[in-house]
Amino acid sequence: MNYNSRISFLFVLVLAISSLGSNIAEAGSGDECLRAVVEDISPSSVGINKEFTVGIGLENCGTQIPENITFEIISIPPDIIVTESLVAHFPRFVYSNSERQLRYHMRTTPDAKPGPHIIKMRLTYGNKDVRRTAYYEVEVIVIGEHAEPRISSVTTKPEYIYEGDTVDLRLGIENFGKAIAKSVDVSLDHGFKGIKNTTLGTLGLNSSQTALFKFKANRSGTFEIPVIINYEDDYGIQKDNYSIMINVLEKKGSLNLASVKVDPVLPNTGDTVELTMRIENSGERTINSIRVYADHPFKGLKESFIGTLDTNEDGPAVITFVADKAGEYQIPVTITYIDDFGEEQTETQINLIVMKKDSGAGTALLIFLILAIIGGLIYYNYRTIRSKDAVIRQLMEGGGNSANNKKQ
Repeated sequence: MNYNSRISFLFVLVLAISSLGSNIAEAGSGDECLRAVVEDISPSSVGINKEFTVGIGLENCGTQIPENITFEIISIPPDIIVTESLVAHFPRFVYSNSERQLRYHMRTTPDAKPGPHIIKMRLTYGNKDVRRTAYYEVEVIVIGEHAEPRISSVTTKPEYIYEGDTVDLRLGIENFGKAIAKSVDVSLDHGFKGIKNTTLGTLGLNSSQTALFKFKANRSGTFEIPVIINYEDDYGIQKDNYSIMINVLEKKGSLNLASVKVDPVLPNTGDTVELTMRIENSGERTINSIRVYADHPFKGLKESFIGTLDTNEDGPAVITFVADKAGEYQIPVTITYIDDFGEEQTETQINLIVMKKDSGAGTALLIFLILAIIGGLIYYNYRTIRSKDAVIRQLMEGGGNSANNKKQ
């Protein structure tokens, strides 16, 4: 609340008697006259869920003695409760200068709204031939305080968010105001698939709670995310707008194809092939419900279920089929898993060669070439090691000769 608003609400109770702008009203004229006067208001400050009293004096302002007097409250706001009877009746005053005092005990309700509240009253008197009536209004201004729930902390799990991660976001919401914040509701317009709203309930003075959100960061970038806090304080329903920044890094490979084994290594047409693919979890979180699908063109199994892989753990996906057609194949492999927001997948491919069963000479030639290449690599590695050993030996011998020359 700004300074001017606080000053305006420091006028706690204003009793306005609606008669020509005066705080004294007269009913009647000439010799028959009765008027109501506000005598006191106590205490001078009226807050929410507080008691106060209003004193009304009835004065004879004429020469005749008024008769059959009734003073009553005819309308009261729902935020104010009157504990006395709303109707006071006096048969007549004893003397022409007699007075009557009325004191009403009142209280504001726990959910009273700050601001002006009008109490309406009516005064009637007179004999059967002439009845006189006057109406009065009492304005009660209730003073309240503002709540101020604000974001006090922002944490995410994981701390560093990558594209494709499931994010647990925690917002600390603290009440910095001077009134209780009721029906606190926090909305997070993050634009991702996931939870965008959470309800906290009541925030007391200087108290805090944690608003929990969960979403799938399906794209990378820096995002300014609006945060809307709805709540209710002494002045009614409020809405405050804030924002937070979230950085989502480019996608990292959590699941990858670590190795491929084919048995037999060079299958012939008609062979039963066992394809073993080891799937590795290189990410920072456990991944569940992992399935591997190899879209090969042969008869047999195409899918293998692994289950759960922890961080830096790998598991085998075994697929068996009959290689009934020769040729070179690029087999698409799709790795799928399920998280809190549905199914995700990673795609790759493997190469497979199926030989014709009657091409024994070709197979032998291919095996010979493979063995020759392997033998050549072994021989090259051996010669390289021998050459390094010779160089090291020469260096050591040269060092020894130098030492001998120094001794001589």
